[in-house]
Amino acid sequence: MNDSALKWVVILSVLFGELLLHAWVRTGATQVTLEISLAQSRLSDLLSYQRELTLERDRLKSDTRIIGIARSQLGLTEDVFNQTLFLEQEED
Repeated sequence: MNDSALKWVVILSVLFGELLLHAWVRTGATQVTLEISLAQSRLSDLLSYQRELTLERDRLKSDTRIIGIARSQLGLTEDVFNQTLFLEQEED
């Protein structure tokens, strides 16, 4: 091979190497972008679930619900709500 052909082989090899490097970096960037998108979606789902749980907790511990259960299931009346009840202590 003469010098001219050797120069072209080196130039083409460098260009091919740059092309491969660019494709590798681009593929990596695309993969990272996809992972970030999936993580953001998961975070959004978890935040939504947390809001639902907070609403459910507030509903379950509401005074209105507890008073309703006390009246319907335990048979308590308004008179009982204003009384102090003392439970007998068992002796060992």
